[in-house]
Amino acid sequence: MEEFKRVSSLLTIEGVSKRIHGKLILRDIGTKESPFVIHDINRPNRIQGQTVAIVGASGSGKSTLFKMIAGIYPPTTGTIIIPDEEKNNGSFKEVEGGDIGFVQQSYPLSRNQTVQEMLHDAAKQGKIPKNERQHVVDSYLETWNLKDQRYLSKNQLSGGQKQRVAIIEQIICSHHFMIFDEPFSGLDVRNIDDVKTTFEKITTTSDLGTIIFSTHDIHLAVELADLIYVIGFEKEKSVCKPGGTVIKSFDLMEMGLAWKEYGAPHRELNAEIQKLIKDS
Repeated sequence: MEEFKRVSSLLTIEGVSKRIHGKLILRDIGTKESPFVIHDINRPNRIQGQTVAIVGASGSGKSTLFKMIAGIYPPTTGTIIIPDEEKNNGSFKEVEGGDIGFVQQSYPLSRNQTVQEMLHDAAKQGKIPKNERQHVVDSYLETWNLKDQRYLSKNQLSGGQKQRVAIIEQIICSHHFMIFDEPFSGLDVRNIDDVKTTFEKITTTSDLGTIIFSTHDIHLAVELADLIYVIGFEKEKSVCKPGGTVIKSFDLMEMGLAWKEYGAPHRELNAEIQKLIKDS
């Protein structure tokens, strides 16, 4: 097992449930028996962000959970806590809309702005001081190979370039937290590799670079994630209890599977997770 240590909490979910129009969608996310905590991870001589996968059958509540983590939906009960970066004194706060980036599959970008203008707006929204915004924008354009596209509009960008701009917008606004809802859905092998490269770039350019993603491809979840949470329905006397919940979690760092080439232990975990989802 590679050496690492957990430092401060980056996100903690405590006792969260969600009802929509009276229907229980999610329940008991983050309990004493089954905590839901994402920590800052330190590895010797490495920049190491976090990659967290949320997996489960359709209808189990994954997208609803994402919207609560992103501050779009308020929990019906419980809290979602993140560091208070504005105070920058080690205190924490409940998550609000805009605190955590949410990258949608459609990459909704402004049609009437250049890439540089979009990113300047993101920097303003992210409360980056005015005299620092150009430097921040230039740095991201350099890192993400978009210098030559800075004066292009949305309609002049390729699909991959749109994705990169959408991701940078969210990183600048949310300061390292990123949610990807089904980022691999419907992609061919080449585009899947592009998303993998994006994940690596986010998590290796900052220790706080944190990705939370969902996928129906358990192979990809096991290959890419440091932590995996399986959402499903608990059964009581063979009857499913209402509301999806975390039925099991896997810490691939503790298991010695994180940051390793996919092999036999990963295949065994893949099979275990698929069976959990099928049986829930």
